[in-house]
Amino acid sequence: MNELTVIIPFLNEGREIYKTLASIRHTAGERVDILLVNDWSDDRYDYEEWSKFFGTSYIRNDHRRGVAESRNIGVRNIQTEYFLIIDGHMRFYDDQWVEKLLSNLKQDERAIYCCKCRPLDVQGNLIQNKPSFGAFVGMDNQVLLPQWIREDIHPDEKVVKIPCILGASYAGAKSYWEYLKGLDGLLNFGYDETYLSIKVWLEGGYCYLLKDVEIGHKFRDIPPYSLDQPKILFNKLLILETLFPEDHKERIYNMIRKESGTLFRDAQMIYLDYLDEIERLRSYYDGIRTRDFDSFLSFNGKYSSLNQIPVCRI
Repeated sequence: MNELTVIIPFLNEGREIYKTLASIRHTAGERVDILLVNDWSDDRYDYEEWSKFFGTSYIRNDHRRGVAESRNIGVRNIQTEYFLIIDGHMRFYDDQWVEKLLSNLKQDERAIYCCKCRPLDVQGNLIQNKPSFGAFVGMDNQVLLPQWIREDIHPDEKVVKIPCILGASYAGAKSYWEYLKGLDGLLNFGYDETYLSIKVWLEGGYCYLLKDVEIGHKFRDIPPYSLDQPKILFNKLLILETLFPEDHKERIYNMIRKESGTLFRDAQMIYLDYLDEIERLRSYYDGIRTRDFDSFLSFNGKYSSLNQIPVCRI
């Protein structure tokens, strides 16, 4: 039996799904399980047929649930102990990436691992001069947005602790994901990496960058689906309310309000609909917390001081 499942949540990815599946099977063969989670695509591609062709499991959501909940659905439905969550437009190059990934996963299961991102343009060509070494969370500008670390400050290490995952290839143990309650509470799209990374740190775990597991990720300007901006802003408020201590909230709230303008009221209306859920999550995270928030800010600040570039991954 395999030990790792590749989970691919997607919406209207078209031929990219076929190419991503082909890339996985070409490099990993049958050494991994694959689960497709179709988030109610309406572009008329026969994703289920491709699933059968490549020997994968397949789930189609009965309505659009968003990438966060689709990732949760994927983890809940795997049969293996470990997972790798990727986007639907990824490429694999190393025939040994499965073994490298599992070797690290087994060493520390109280962690989320981020593979090294190989940035590709829409034609699949490597984007030169865009190295990335994980991410940190913006606290002074582009607040709560993950921002690339562009400098390798640990050149002699293959596995590096980082403040925040980024790049759309995240691995971990199913049991740890469930203990953290995965991405519960997030709506539609946005800030998955920030939410999960801060939760890992506060709980007592770590986020790691695996520099020797490199996966190609196509970057594009426009996604093949609509983005609900008030819900994206709601996700920021959710992170703030469930994870931030009171003495840090006011400054961040003011920054979010200033950045968002008229969208802030719409996000607040959504927030009111989820008050009970937010309180339940806040209480749970307080109960599993083993580190204080200032320790995260200190670790995160070591990287934010390098003046990196903000990224909105699509």
